[in-house]
Amino acid sequence: MTPIASTPRQIAERLQIAILTAEQMRLHWEDESTGTHYMEVVLPLEWQESPEGDYLLCKVLAENLEVRVRVDLIQNLPAPVK
Repeated sequence: MTPIASTPRQIAERLQIAILTAEQMRLHWEDESTGTHYMEVVLPLEWQESPEGDYLLCKVLAENLEVRVRVDLIQNLPAPVK
């Protein structure tokens, strides 16, 4: 398995601030196992680091479902939902 590069500091900090402030975000990401793309409004819950990469645990608000997203597969920069 190829090691995953660590998340750039400014992106990690931005996502951690979103977790601390309970900021809703509209994220576009690719599922690492299926390759399916999603664009959903999420509530970031937890930052997780692992040898496989950094992950964002978040709740998909429309479906009240928790998902674990590998940060390097997020296609758009985190943006607040107004």
